[in-house]
Amino acid sequence: MMGRRGLVALLVVLAMVLAAPLLAACGGDEPAPEESPAETTEVTISDDTGAEITLERPAERVVSLAPSTTEDMFAIGAGDRLVGVSDFCDYPDAATEIEKVGGFADPNVEKIVSLKPDVVLAVMGIQTEAVEQLKQLGVPVCVLDPVTLDGVFEALGKLGTLVGDEESATALTDKLKAAAAEIEAKVADAESPTVFFEIYSKPLMTAGTGTLIDDLIARAHGTNLGAGAGEGYIEFGEEVLIKEDPAVYIAVSGSQDDPGDVAKRPGYDALSAVQDGRVYIIDDNLVTRSGPRAVLGLQQIAEDLHPEVFEASQ
Repeated sequence: MMGRRGLVALLVVLAMVLAAPLLAACGGDEPAPEESPAETTEVTISDDTGAEITLERPAERVVSLAPSTTEDMFAIGAGDRLVGVSDFCDYPDAATEIEKVGGFADPNVEKIVSLKPDVVLAVMGIQTEAVEQLKQLGVPVCVLDPVTLDGVFEALGKLGTLVGDEESATALTDKLKAAAAEIEAKVADAESPTVFFEIYSKPLMTAGTGTLIDDLIARAHGTNLGAGAGEGYIEFGEEVLIKEDPAVYIAVSGSQDDPGDVAKRPGYDALSAVQDGRVYIIDDNLVTRSGPRAVLGLQQIAEDLHPEVFEASQ
């Protein structure tokens, strides 16, 4: 059963796989292995827009424009193939040493092209213009922007195919799927408390349907108040919040540093979550980056919603 010890074990597993390329790079001056037949085989996948990406051979030079896909690449043991990343790609530490290609919203297309990538990894929405520019210049682009945990697993598998290492990607996703299934099984018979998830405080914003956070809350056996307010990341009226009176209040660390800050807001002291001491802070990166650490986000949300279940197993 997975309590705090299980969470620590999962962190260790992720730390090991994310650090593997960096450790390999420090392994000495051994000669590079000869190219195997598999490395010259054409690879094809469909990305999250439905576009088909075909490479004549597995990608050796990759540019990642999102922190999530950068983490994915390191997690499957392909971090050493990254030749460029966005300014916001800061995990694992090795990612900070890679050539920067601009911001998340405004990547430098000219710089990206100069790095001669075999493929560029991007997300939807704000990067659409850059994606179109790169495609017009003949640069293959793979858009991976999962909004569910299953989508995260699929993205890891697709990247494994792109770099010619499906075995490593499958081994990782199998471990992550098993960890997620164990968490979900543990809370399956628990009640489903209402939860408000704060993304930003001024204006008050939350996660609605079609977001990774909404999926994680559902998997953790909670009822997301934001799901009834709309799709994506949306504003949520404080009057409505107080009327709905969530049993649990979770805020990302980028919005609040201290659970006590929520109680100081006018009218918030009337919330059941505040009165019952059920206000929690979670690391943004575990729930807003659609990468392998989302399973850790699921674990923490499940513990916040059902502390009695996890305390009983310790």
